[in-house]
Amino acid sequence: MIKRIMDLFTQPETGPDQSISPELAAAALLVEVMAADDEWLAAEESAVRQSLEKSLQLSAAESAELIDSAKQQHQEAHDYYEMTRQINDHYSPEQKYRLILAMWKVAWADGNLDRYEDNTIRKVAELLYVPHDQFIKAKLEAKPA
Repeated sequence: MIKRIMDLFTQPETGPDQSISPELAAAALLVEVMAADDEWLAAEESAVRQSLEKSLQLSAAESAELIDSAKQQHQEAHDYYEMTRQINDHYSPEQKYRLILAMWKVAWADGNLDRYEDNTIRKVAELLYVPHDQFIKAKLEAKPA
């Protein structure tokens, strides 16, 4: 009995977010924007797919698989910490800006910016240490004409 208790303290932690890659983290953050307003619209999912295919040079099948994994991550995540930690550890400031820009493009994909989408992107930008002027620049750049 004591050995089993001691094993609990010596075994490494395992959890669903322990092995998250930077690519999955970025995809999951894009899915977070898509899910922020509780409407999973085809236009938004298309924007997520296009962003992943362009930025990561993925095929349509690879991006669909990554989006499915990102949706699962969305269901399991309790906060943005693991996702943003991966981005902070592996992305340059320019890559972080492009991720925030992609998030804005997802938010604007349906032609309507929901306040929950705006709030989600704002939180993520702060956690990624994206300066406010870059946050606003990305918002304006992504906004449809």
